[in-house]
Amino acid sequence: DFVIEAKNKTYLIETNYYNSGGSKLNETARSYSEIAPKINIYPQYEFVWITDGKGWNSAKNKLEEAYNIIPQVHNLTTIHDFVKTVKGD
Repeated sequence: DFVIEAKNKTYLIETNYYNSGGSKLNETARSYSEIAPKINIYPQYEFVWITDGKGWNSAKNKLEEAYNIIPQVHNLTTIHDFVKTVKGD
């Protein structure tokens, strides 16, 4: 969705918010879990996924799987951690 160019790293960011569950959440988690490692092999780039919404209540396992693969997964509660990372970079 957008890019942040920090001093030492470029962050490639995808964002979404889901009000309801469904197959779209599973497909999104799978897709981002596949693309993140391909981007993150380059030290100057990092994939970041910012997602939230009650829709994840029905797909917690897929979100947890993605969380274990993608180092930078954030929601609206933890986004401040990512902001600190960018400011310190």
